[in-house]
Amino acid sequence: MSSSTSSSEQRYLLWLALFSTPLFLFLCLNYLFLRNAGELMAIPTIIALQQNPDTFCLYGTALYGDTFRYKMDALALRKPDIVTIGSSRMLQFRERFFAEPFFNLSNTVSNLNEGQDVVEGILKSPHRPKIVIFGVDFWWFNGAYIPPIPYRPRAEPLHQFEGYFLFKPFLWLKERKITTQDYIHTILHPAAREDPCNIGIQALKRRSGFAPDGSQYSFIDPDVGAASDGQENPFGEIAQIRAGKDRYTYAPKADPRHAQMFLRLIGRLRKADIEVIVLFPPFAESVADALRQEGTHYGIFDDLREQMRAAGIFFLDATDPSTFGSTNCEFMDGVHSGDIVDARLLLWLDEERRQDGLKPVGNTLELRRIVEENAGRAMAVDPRVTTTKEGDFLHLGCKK
Repeated sequence: MSSSTSSSEQRYLLWLALFSTPLFLFLCLNYLFLRNAGELMAIPTIIALQQNPDTFCLYGTALYGDTFRYKMDALALRKPDIVTIGSSRMLQFRERFFAEPFFNLSNTVSNLNEGQDVVEGILKSPHRPKIVIFGVDFWWFNGAYIPPIPYRPRAEPLHQFEGYFLFKPFLWLKERKITTQDYIHTILHPAAREDPCNIGIQALKRRSGFAPDGSQYSFIDPDVGAASDGQENPFGEIAQIRAGKDRYTYAPKADPRHAQMFLRLIGRLRKADIEVIVLFPPFAESVADALRQEGTHYGIFDDLREQMRAAGIFFLDATDPSTFGSTNCEFMDGVHSGDIVDARLLLWLDEERRQDGLKPVGNTLELRRIVEENAGRAMAVDPRVTTTKEGDFLHLGCKK
């Protein structure tokens, strides 16, 4: 009986070994793939590579969704005089747009509690900027969409390897996000050592990710497609606005608890002798038109403006891009502006500042050059990133 049991155990162990050995080998290959793609690189190493003046490294991770630690560590190293903070809608502001050293801290805030995390990080940083451009999304103040909850600091660590990451390459291969050729090439050639320098799957595959200045370069879609016939609108936000759904849940006023929290954050920055510019980022022109047409449901905009004025806060309401000469064609989508939009916006901001006797923040000559050479495009041409010609990816009949 014991001999039979021992024989069964041996067969079980043999089958287990036959099954697990190939899996183990493939997981080892997946580890090499992730390591060579830069996905397992420590944040200090990523930042150090990006500060090399001889390369233009993009960091585009496909594993980590929270970039707070990366941005805050880079802030301490780069020591900028001007920073932008906010959601992904603020990511196209670039260092060359500004007259002083700049870093983009955006894509770290999706609600006011996260905004407090960033403000705390700035105040605790060994280097504090002179100017903060604080981009705010109106839905942060909508208590029906984001109910106020007590503030809790972010949990650490925020950039930690998880075992299931080793199975991700299987999924990417299955979904054709990477090819077998991509997989093999990356195993054999570390991406960060090649030219152009790419850290992370998104950067490696699409040349998309965070630049050394913290701004984001998005994938340039060369698809010119077909212009819309007028029956279909590429901006899904418009239907949400008409129906009052999700981020566009109707809001007659800002929730007072959200508003008070925001004013406290501004007050803390000011107390630290940091100038604060509040910015309501632009929507694509068609989306801004829809918000205006449904204005009776969105009194929150007027309420926020009045509260900013009452608090003596300098703010720029760029909700409607036509105010400063931009159009749909210069947007990435309905809520994300492109380079040219933000270049125009900064020129407008500086006009307002000059009228108030304040020093401009933008590099005027460079901003004008960018607008003149790239008007109508979403992205300014930058051969360090790609030479791909931008197409009419919104299918609006835009001439690129």
